[in-house]
Amino acid sequence: MELRTVRVTTAAQAAARDAAAIAAGTDSFALMLRAGTVAAAEIVRGASDRLARGVDVLVGSGNNGGDGYVVAAQLARLGVSVRVLAAASPRTGDAIRADALVRSMLPASSITELAHDVPLGASTRGVVVDALLGTGASGALRGAVATGAAYCRAASTAGVPVIALDVPTGVDATSGSMQAEHVRADVTVTFGTCKSGLLAARAACGRIVVAEIGLGAHATLGDGAALLADVGVLRAIVPPIAWNAHKGTRGRVLVVGGAEGMAGAVQFVARGALGSGAGLVRAVVHADSARALQAATPAVVCAHPDGLDDLVRTWAQAVVLGPGLGRDDRARTTVERVLAACRSSDAFQVLTTVRTSASLAVGASARRPPTLVLDADALMLLATPTGIATLHALGSRTAVVLTPHAGEFAVLADACGVPFSPLLRDPVARAAAAAGVAQATACTVLLKGAPTVCASPEGVVWYVPRGSATLATGGTGDVLAGVLGAVFASARGGEALDTPPVAHAALGAWVHGVAGECAGSARGTTIDAVVRALGDAWAQLRRAIPLAPGVLAEVPSAEP
Repeated sequence: MELRTVRVTTAAQAAARDAAAIAAGTDSFALMLRAGTVAAAEIVRGASDRLARGVDVLVGSGNNGGDGYVVAAQLARLGVSVRVLAAASPRTGDAIRADALVRSMLPASSITELAHDVPLGASTRGVVVDALLGTGASGALRGAVATGAAYCRAASTAGVPVIALDVPTGVDATSGSMQAEHVRADVTVTFGTCKSGLLAARAACGRIVVAEIGLGAHATLGDGAALLADVGVLRAIVPPIAWNAHKGTRGRVLVVGGAEGMAGAVQFVARGALGSGAGLVRAVVHADSARALQAATPAVVCAHPDGLDDLVRTWAQAVVLGPGLGRDDRARTTVERVLAACRSSDAFQVLTTVRTSASLAVGASARRPPTLVLDADALMLLATPTGIATLHALGSRTAVVLTPHAGEFAVLADACGVPFSPLLRDPVARAAAAAGVAQATACTVLLKGAPTVCASPEGVVWYVPRGSATLATGGTGDVLAGVLGAVFASARGGEALDTPPVAHAALGAWVHGVAGECAGSARGTTIDAVVRALGDAWAQLRRAIPLAPGVLAEVPSAEP
C-alpha cells in the first residue's frame, strides 16, 4: 500500500526540493508568488476581523523577505492598509522582483527601513507578519533583524497576532533550537513541506500550516525525508470495523504483565485497548494483580499463566508484553515464554517471509501471527546483545513494535551500538537513532517524545506531532500500548495487512496524542480523562474538517 502524505524535511532537503522543481522548469518566482498568495489567504481567513487595523510586514533581504513582499502585495490588492518594514534591501533576484511588485501597489511612504526605535511601543496594527529569516538562517539575531524580532515580540505581548512565513525568526528549521530573542508566532505558514524544527519548537510556532506552492512530484524526492502523521493520511489507514461485527471479530488483545502490586499498568493497557475498538482483552498477571484488575476493569478476562503459550499461539491477534511485568527471574521467564510461543506457533512456521517497506505477506492457509507490542520492562529485559539478536530473528519474520520512552530507548540504543542521549531534543538526530535501532532489531520503533518518532527497519520514518503535557504522567504510556494493541489486533483480524506496521504505529501514537490534547490541561486532568478522550480522538479521524484551498496539512498550537 502506497501512502501519500506530507513530507517533513530538514532545511537542506527543503532547498533540494525547490531546486529540483526549478531545474525541471518551474519558474522560481512562480513558487514565491504561490507561497505569498497562500500565506495572504491564510491571514485573511484567520484574522479577517483585524485587517481593518492594518498589517505590518517585516521583511529580510532574502527569499523569505520576498515571500513577505508578495503577502504585502496581495493584501494591498484586497484594500488592506499595509506597511512594509525592511531590515535590508532585497538581494536575491526573486526578492527584488517581489519588492518591485509591492512598490507598484503601495505608496512609497508605506515601505520603510526597520528603524531601531520601531519596537519601543507595542504595535497598534491588526496583524504582524514575520518574513525576516527563512529556513536557511542560523546563529544569533543581529542588527535590524534583531530589531524586527523584538518588534514581533512586542506585538505579541500586546495581543497582536504574529504570522511567521516558513519558520519564526530565530528558530532553526532543522533542529528546532531557538535563539534567546526568537519570534513567537501565533501561526506559522510553511511552504511545500513541514520543516522538522517546527515540530520540535511547536510552542514558538503556534498553529503550523503546510502550504502547497507548486512543487508537484518534487515534494516527494526519495532522499529519506520523513512523513507527517496527520489526519488526512491516517484516516485512510484506520483498520475497519464492520457494521455487523461481534466481539470476536473486533480484535483480540492479550496483555502480559502486572506483577504483584502493578495491576494499574495492565488496567490502563486494557482500558486503552477497549477504548480503541478491541472486542476482547485478556490478561495474564500475578494472582494478586488479577483480583485488583477484575475489580477495576470487569471487561478484562484474567487467564491463568499456565495457558499463556496457547493464548499467544492460537488466540491473540496482538500481544502487549511488559507493562508492570517486573525485571526479576520470573519476568524474564515470562518474556522468553511469549517469544518462544510466537516462534513455535503453526502460523509463524508457515508465514511467508516476504517483507517489503509496505507489508508482510502471509500464506493464505496460515492464521496470522500476533503483532507483539513490547513495552516497559520487556524492553529492558531484552536490552542485551542476546536480546537484540532474539528481537532481530523474530522481527525479521513477523511484526514487532518497540515502544520506549527516551530513558528506555537510551538503554536499547546502547545495546544496539547506536549513540543516543535521553536529553537529545533534535528531531532529526532522534529519528536517525530510532531508525538505527529499528534496523538493528528488525522491529518497528515508536520513540515517545515531542514529536514522537516512528521508524521501520527499512528506514521509513514518521513524525507524530500531537500530544501535550497532560500525557507527562505515569500510566499514559500504558494507555498508548493498549491503543496500539487494539490497532494491530484490528489490522490482523481485518483487511489492513497491506499497511506497514510503522504507519499503524503512527496512527496509534496520533490517537493517543490527540486524546491527551482533548482531555484538558496538565493541571486538573487525570489519566482517566485521557482514556475517556480516546473516543473524541478517534472521532476526529471520522469527521476530519476539510482543509482550505492550498493547504496540505495543519498541526494545532501546542498547549500546556
